[in-house]
Amino acid sequence: MLLMPLLLMLAGPNGREDVKAWRDHQDKEMRGDKSPFAVERVETLEKDRNSLGSATDAAVKLPGAGIPAVAGEVLLLDGKAVLVSQSPQMLVNGKFEKEHTLLGTDWVALGQYRLQLRRPNGKFAIRVSNLKGQAMLRYHGLKYYDFDERYRVPAQFTAESAQHDFTVESSQGGPQQLPYAGKLSFELLGKPYTLDAFVDSDEPDALFVIFRDTTSGKKTYGVGRYVYVARSASTTLDFNKAFNPLCAYGPLFFCPIPPKQNHLPVAIPVGEKTYEVH
Repeated sequence: MLLMPLLLMLAGPNGREDVKAWRDHQDKEMRGDKSPFAVERVETLEKDRNSLGSATDAAVKLPGAGIPAVAGEVLLLDGKAVLVSQSPQMLVNGKFEKEHTLLGTDWVALGQYRLQLRRPNGKFAIRVSNLKGQAMLRYHGLKYYDFDERYRVPAQFTAESAQHDFTVESSQGGPQQLPYAGKLSFELLGKPYTLDAFVDSDEPDALFVIFRDTTSGKKTYGVGRYVYVARSASTTLDFNKAFNPLCAYGPLFFCPIPPKQNHLPVAIPVGEKTYEVH
């Protein structure tokens, strides 16, 4: 789950204003109803019929004022998860549906809760986000380095002739497959570098770059950081828009770890810093 829309992520003509707009939008998303800080838990669906609501015996317990004892059920039928709503308060992607086959991209709203279907280890589960949870209440904004034009550089993209998957490690352990796009070549402070670029399903028309640098684990998140780049033979790589993966904000997310060839042997002192819980 990546938060920034493509138009704000890719480099515009005015770097400083572009980065400010991107940061403002990112903060708005972090405070919104799809914020990673709202995610509280993942409930595995153990039965063929799984109730949702405030009842103490609900399969997915959602306590709170105004939440029906049973707002609906998730039925596991023929390899699918079907939401059957019993309350008009339960909305799927903004509207009431009596019955809906859930996909991982669907958002179910019920009062202060937001629910999404997940399949960890191949089992159906519901990820529960609570907009009134402690992590949301403690959110105090993201931290960034100051903008520095020197880290907004022209880059050349060499596309892979035949797209294939590339195996990287994930933050939860085990391998993860990323579609390989090609290589970005650029100069930074007078020295040449290359980074492998991938494709992210959330933004398939952009280049997805995952990297580490010598600030990783010190001033920036230890796993590494990500940045999107416009997909073009001649493009702009703006490290001022480097952002943390979602696993930087909580243990319920898993994120691809930059491969060794994407470990830059220099500091990239721009973009997002480590998020500190207060």
